[in-house]
Amino acid sequence: MTRTVPYTWRIGVDNAFGYLTRRDGTHLVESRRFLGAVGLAVSLSDGSALLTTADGQSSWQPLTPQRACELAAIPAPSVDGAAETQRRLDPFHVERHTSPVFLAIVEFARTRRLPCAHALRAWLAGKWDGTFDGPYLEQPETFAASVIERIAHTGGQLEDALPAQLLADSLEHPAVAQASGWRAALGELPSAIARFTHQLAHDRSAQQAANAAASSQLTLV
Repeated sequence: MTRTVPYTWRIGVDNAFGYLTRRDGTHLVESRRFLGAVGLAVSLSDGSALLTTADGQSSWQPLTPQRACELAAIPAPSVDGAAETQRRLDPFHVERHTSPVFLAIVEFARTRRLPCAHALRAWLAGKWDGTFDGPYLEQPETFAASVIERIAHTGGQLEDALPAQLLADSLEHPAVAQASGWRAALGELPSAIARFTHQLAHDRSAQQAANAAASSQLTLV
């Protein structure tokens, strides 16, 4: 029998998967980290950030990554190594397979060469070459995840959270959203989000079919 325990700072660190029960219901999530007394988890249904106070009012039921991802109809994350030494190869695995907002932001940053995260400071200093290689390799992903987390913290909308994150990453440089090109891109993000929403739904249907086929094969064996 799987044990349900209070959701505290000791539970859910290091990319653990499971059911998080809060006052608003039960969510299938990947638990990411705790900052002070607030835990951050990512929903396996839509990639949104979920914030939970470690006050004993929430509970955590762990699942294996394989079982959690099977329930969510997404691929299980790849790992390097085994047992205690294994590590996730893609820290943004859940967002890539569940969040249309994450995918749209990353696509815009890469295809339109829009500076973000640490690359934004290099751009402000005139030292960014417009690519996300080397030290800037996962900056679009980091930025997109930060925007999603900011939405959860503030309860705001994407059109507010993205410029606010740019402002924070640029150390409050004035008019950074306009000058960097992100302000113009904001108007086109909804159509990209709609496109990725459709794509993710299609991918989940395909994953559900693959899971059902695998289950049937096991039953035959």
